[in-house]
Amino acid sequence: MRRKLAVLAVAVFSLFGLTVGTAAAAGSDFAPPGCFGERYGILFGQGVSVSCFPGEGYGYRVIAHCSNGSAFWYVVGDFVPYGFGPAVAECTGALLVPARVVAYQVDEI
Repeated sequence: MRRKLAVLAVAVFSLFGLTVGTAAAAGSDFAPPGCFGERYGILFGQGVSVSCFPGEGYGYRVIAHCSNGSAFWYVVGDFVPYGFGPAVAECTGALLVPARVVAYQVDEI
């Protein structure tokens, strides 16, 4: 009986550790200085919207690093001139394997 309780306790602590680790990793990225980003949910996926104040160059775009299970890919948002709204990139998945934004980066053009 004690062995079963010990195995159950280890399983619960392991599950808790995995949950806390992925939650901490999910919020680990930040927009660069002069920009602010926001994640939002879409049907079977997640997107990221980034707005930047004028900087060097003509504009910017956002690149989302996407994942669903064991697949990883990039989604490049459209070029946005400074002052004309946010740059958006969306990761879309399927019913049983929804996609999520693992990280994102902003490229100034």
